[in-house]
Amino acid sequence: MNPSGDEGEDETLQKSDQELLFPELLNFASRAQALISELLLLSGRIPPEFRGGRYDPVLFDLRYFDSPDDFEATIEGNGELEVLEDQLRESCSVFMQRFFLLANGIVTYHQELLKCLNDLLGGASLMEIVLSNEKGRQLLAESLALFGCLLLLLEHRMGGSLREKLLVAHVRYVRCFNAPNIEPMCLLCRVHPSPLGPLHQTHSPPWSSSIVFIQKPEDLLLRFPFPKQVVESVIICLRDCDLYNLVCHYPDPEHRTVALASQAGWLYVLLFYSPEFLHNGFVMREIIDRFFKDSWVVPFFMYFTVDLSTSWDAYKGAKASISSCLSSLFVRDLCQLHYSKVKDLTFEICSLLSDGILTRDYVLNNSQSLLSLVRNCNISLRWLLLHRSSSDKKLRDIVTSAGTAHQIDEESIVFFFLRTSQLEFEVKQLYVELLDGNGTMWQESKHSASECVQELSKYYSGPQALSWKIKEESLEDWLRNLSMEICSVDYTKIGNASRKLYHMMFTLKEIEQFHEIKENLQTKQFLSRIQKHLQHMLEALNLHHDALLTFSVVTDAVYAWGFVRSFGKKLWKKIEQDSSVVLNLPSFFLKFQSMLDAPLLRISQNCSPDLSSVSAYYSSEYLTHICAVLEIIPVMLFRILDDVASTFQALQPFHLLNRIEKDRLQDFMQLDQQFHLTKAFGQISTFSQGILVASQTLHGLINLDVKNWLESKVREELLKRFDNRLKSFFLSSSVGFEDLEMNVQKMATYILSEFHLMEYFQGLIHIQWTHIWEEEFTAFLQDSAQKERDDYVQVNDFSSAQTFLGHLLHRILKLTNPSQSMYIEPMSGWFDAAGHELLGLRFFDLLESCVGPVGMASLDSLLAFIIMNKLEHALKVLKSLLDARCLEDLQMLDVALGPASSLPLLGWSSYKQMVKASLVSSAVDGMLVPVSFQNDKILKGIRKENSKIMELLHRELSKQGMLCGYCTPLQTLYISEEPPPFLSRCASIVTISQLPRYVLDTHLSTLTSRMKKVPLDFSPVVIGLGTFLRQFNPTYMVQYVQYMCQYIKIAAEAAFGGIDETAKRPIEPMPEVLKSAFWLLHFCKHMGIPEELAHSCLPPLVSVLQA
Repeated sequence: MNPSGDEGEDETLQKSDQELLFPELLNFASRAQALISELLLLSGRIPPEFRGGRYDPVLFDLRYFDSPDDFEATIEGNGELEVLEDQLRESCSVFMQRFFLLANGIVTYHQELLKCLNDLLGGASLMEIVLSNEKGRQLLAESLALFGCLLLLLEHRMGGSLREKLLVAHVRYVRCFNAPNIEPMCLLCRVHPSPLGPLHQTHSPPWSSSIVFIQKPEDLLLRFPFPKQVVESVIICLRDCDLYNLVCHYPDPEHRTVALASQAGWLYVLLFYSPEFLHNGFVMREIIDRFFKDSWVVPFFMYFTVDLSTSWDAYKGAKASISSCLSSLFVRDLCQLHYSKVKDLTFEICSLLSDGILTRDYVLNNSQSLLSLVRNCNISLRWLLLHRSSSDKKLRDIVTSAGTAHQIDEESIVFFFLRTSQLEFEVKQLYVELLDGNGTMWQESKHSASECVQELSKYYSGPQALSWKIKEESLEDWLRNLSMEICSVDYTKIGNASRKLYHMMFTLKEIEQFHEIKENLQTKQFLSRIQKHLQHMLEALNLHHDALLTFSVVTDAVYAWGFVRSFGKKLWKKIEQDSSVVLNLPSFFLKFQSMLDAPLLRISQNCSPDLSSVSAYYSSEYLTHICAVLEIIPVMLFRILDDVASTFQALQPFHLLNRIEKDRLQDFMQLDQQFHLTKAFGQISTFSQGILVASQTLHGLINLDVKNWLESKVREELLKRFDNRLKSFFLSSSVGFEDLEMNVQKMATYILSEFHLMEYFQGLIHIQWTHIWEEEFTAFLQDSAQKERDDYVQVNDFSSAQTFLGHLLHRILKLTNPSQSMYIEPMSGWFDAAGHELLGLRFFDLLESCVGPVGMASLDSLLAFIIMNKLEHALKVLKSLLDARCLEDLQMLDVALGPASSLPLLGWSSYKQMVKASLVSSAVDGMLVPVSFQNDKILKGIRKENSKIMELLHRELSKQGMLCGYCTPLQTLYISEEPPPFLSRCASIVTISQLPRYVLDTHLSTLTSRMKKVPLDFSPVVIGLGTFLRQFNPTYMVQYVQYMCQYIKIAAEAAFGGIDETAKRPIEPMPEVLKSAFWLLHFCKHMGIPEELAHSCLPPLVSVLQA
């Protein structure tokens, strides 16, 4: 046989095996990451139906499959349980289906991975091929360990009882009892023993990171076992190798546990698949010395951590080995080391972050020291954050008490974290800039060095004689060769180029030591310049992307993601004390960028379709936590707004003074208030700068426009402020006019001052504050009006109004109640019986300045809604009264009175018995509609062919007219119903029945109450009747005028016709004529009816009296 041929065949076999195996293993690692993201997503959205006990009667565990008929029998026939069943099915079916798919995906993953591993064991040296390859080792370890993480997280985030209920509920509702993999899915969802023992007696850490503790995890993982030979091979590989080649980024041996932390997490999980390792003290001693010698709280998957001091309690060998590293003295020494580092490192970082220290030249010259500083900061941060959250109370108390002794608390650690992230951000930014200009810097330095050497060579080739005994020709030749050598240095060959540069610099330093060179200042200057340019070339050569890779590795803070929520609270407090902390928030967010990248690495390499969904989940989590921290900005802005508003109120206005006395000039300067305002506006500017920096930094990282987000939060906060502040102006139901006017004045002042402050803010923060304020105030008023309309439908009253607008309208309606006040037209106001003004034009001017056109339009819409309801009620009552008997009486009355153009045959006596209480008493109250000053106009009578276009046009014109006050409420149609029979006659009957309650007051030019001490306003009755008649055909209003004219003629004939019926008259004709005529003319005036119609029907004598 040909050995070389055999070797070629083996190499070909290995390459083909790798091509088959590695993509398959990559697919497994990718699928595991996708399944974990789905698990985390579902566990964060568990429906409340599965958390409380209300639905427990219809939620069953796995015992259901033993006797399903018995369980179903408990529900059938029980109405309450059937309702619960329907509600559960309707609200949770989607979630249950997703959980079922997740469980099926986990089971399928195990089955396929198990088959792949068996194939590895069955193939010729396939396992050796995988383990000997770096990528193969990584993917095989991840495929196994991620499945273990999946099972542990499933138990941690969704307990067994919940899993059983979800699985059984879905199977019941979908009726998939014979679904594939149903048995292994039941095994997956079966309840695991709850935590007992030492952890049960511990207390939750104040900084609760995502610590996972599961009792007997090996029992959980061995439900889905893997081949023991494969697991042990991977464990040995993890124990002995550097899986991800990270040790090179941590040259200090003391940092070895951090360098191997990633594979230490995989090792922790896989050890439960081979628990005999955990009981072997020798093996565990070796593992702990390499991976856990100075750490007992370690992350095993991203930010999910375990506490080895409690997690390994059940394993003798592991517990004994870890306990030797957990002595109180050793833990105190570790605390002393890291807490003292925090103080020193914080001071060093703060000095570096001072203005002007961190520059490109500084980073170029001190890149290694800066990298070492960043590495040390992150290692101390990692140790303190993880171990301050230990689930073992004794160890946690040792760590926290050591921090107290060093005066380092949680806030100090957060500040250290913040400063470290800022340093990392600025150094990385400068280093990237240097890398981008690296080639240019190399060429410039190379060209400058070559030119300097050539100039020096020309110096020695000149006519001047030199005083030292060295052949100038030799030095000239050497310099010429040096120039050529500099030009020949190749930037791409880093090792060769650096050796040449070091050799040149060493030679130049030797030449400088010549006695003759020392005494020649010009030559020394040339040599110094050449060395400087060569040094720049060497520095450019030392700049490479490997440094950025190291930087990314040592600054990874995904382990701290579980602390972000508690960080946010501390940051809020810090920002309240110092607004400049906002400028550091973008770098703080960027420190967790690996949260977005790490889970997607294998998925993107696999080109998996799950990339978008997994990316969306982690991005949403990242975005949620960022927004939670940024919530402080709008809170602080409005807090400053309140502070500035109070300061403005304290300022003394002196701009209107014509003269200021010299002695009082100091008082008018108001230095304290001016300083306070300047400080406040400085804080606002800082927040504005922070918003700008955050927008630039986070752009492209996540789908968040910080400016738009801030605008939305400002809108939310404005709505809350409007609601809370304007509710504070609510008054009791017994409020008087003066109190109401005073409160409206206060509201107007408050709203105007808020608007002015928004104008100031707009100049400091680049957001359209005034535009937002106007939009939200408009929305608030419109929402208030809609809420009051909804409430009015239920209670038909505004006495229990919940909004500022409804409360205000209730006060207005109460003060203008026709039974308690009277509207006097010449004075344009409402007055009580004693003549005191209740409401007038001044109030409505003040009200408009308070709520603006939109507020007035909102009040109009509410009034229009009231009018519509009142009209519908009045029409309904009237129709209910007009039964067969009543219609017969009205028919007889109509015949008796005859046509409106003629006089009744029986004269005045025809009206004696026409007003029957049974006919009109119930309808009167419904028709007395309190019509106010402006109302929405409902459009009717639009031609069908242009109905849509015209309707939209008229609606928009009406809307704009409402805002401008151009509306005609008394000409508006509010309802669209068929009129009842004898409508005009009924309206005239109501009018005649009301006239005896009034007398004509010639001084006030109005009808007043017959009882002097009782205010009685006739205008609402007149306008109410007119509004009611307006809803139907215009002929009804004309008929009403004619019927009233007929009544006036009969009354005038009785008064002036000489017929003596005084003894028989219940009503005096003469006053009745004047009142009726005044009523009718008032009606025509307000309802837009030409007075010529009334004058043409009235007798000449009445016209003379009226004049």
